[in-house]
Amino acid sequence: MGNNGKRYDAEFKTDAARLVKESGRSVASVATDLGINPQTLRNWLGDDKKRQSSDKAKIMELEAELRAEKRRNNDLEETVAILKKAAAIFATSNRK
Repeated sequence: MGNNGKRYDAEFKTDAARLVKESGRSVASVATDLGINPQTLRNWLGDDKKRQSSDKAKIMELEAELRAEKRRNNDLEETVAILKKAAAIFATSNRK
């Protein structure tokens, strides 16, 4: 009647997509060898590409966040150093 898309597990789909990308073979050739419809394999390749670009976007977002946190941390460390110097100056002023 209709395939609900759960016939193949995620690992099989990923491996099939990787086989096309790394072997340099055509989608039709790999699909024939695996016994699947070429369009199904094309769909898996598209899904894999979307997932990878999504992963890359998340990595870039996290790297930008990390850089911002490092800048903030450096600013806070400078502030602490300045406040320590000011406290030392005020402490010596009060002793006179």
